[in-house]
Amino acid sequence: MSTLHIVSCSPTAADTLSSLRRVINLDDGILLTGDGVYLGLQQDNGLTQPLHALKPDVTARGLLTQWPTTIPLLDHAGYVSLCIEHEKALNWSGA
Repeated sequence: MSTLHIVSCSPTAADTLSSLRRVINLDDGILLTGDGVYLGLQQDNGLTQPLHALKPDVTARGLLTQWPTTIPLLDHAGYVSLCIEHEKALNWSGA
């Protein structure tokens, strides 16, 4: 059963990244939203699962020009489609 991990907090908040690495499975996906989009700029994040990001959140933080082309940017319809692809979702919102 695959899980979509929705990361909406900074990767440094409450040790989010190390906690995520401990529980994520190979068939899981990761959606970066809110301040979670900063994880997309960390080249050595240790994650092998596919990353996606919500484009309005990347744009709102002024990161569009430096965004890695390897991480797809989704609109809200893409967000919904990604949620449908996974059996469950887990929100990482920090403390």
